[in-house]
Amino acid sequence: MILYIQAILIAVLVLILGALYIEEKHRKRNKIPEGKLIQVWDGSERRRFVRIPATTPIRYSFPKKTGHVKAAKIKDVSIGGICIVINEKLSLKSDLCLEIAAAGNPNPIFAKGEVIWIKEAAESRDNEGVRYFNIGVEFKDILPKDRERLSIFIRESGQL
Repeated sequence: MILYIQAILIAVLVLILGALYIEEKHRKRNKIPEGKLIQVWDGSERRRFVRIPATTPIRYSFPKKTGHVKAAKIKDVSIGGICIVINEKLSLKSDLCLEIAAAGNPNPIFAKGEVIWIKEAAESRDNEGVRYFNIGVEFKDILPKDRERLSIFIRESGQL
């Protein structure tokens, strides 16, 4: 008789625990936030500023190496940064001094920036076998007058 009562108690406890488990699952399911999809990211652009293509010459140097100014090509530019194509692989977080040739103005736009990404260029080698890299540079220090000139340059490019 005692075994029969114990078996019934165990069965009742199993049923109670099962009911509590199912109730907890329903509670958790109902607390999951639901949302509506309003925009899809295609994975191509995460920048804060829109970049425009540009073919303006640029010169760059390293702040600690005076007199070592090198020429490069701009791939695209924005008010927050620039992508240049160069024939050397730089280190991430490298500091650069930039001189951007402004169309119609003999004075270049000066800016200091930091390398934030590096990718080997699609056409990574020329006829002589020189490798090229796309270097993303975020502007860190640019005078207000040069920032205004850069903004005008971007606006006059007809892309914005």
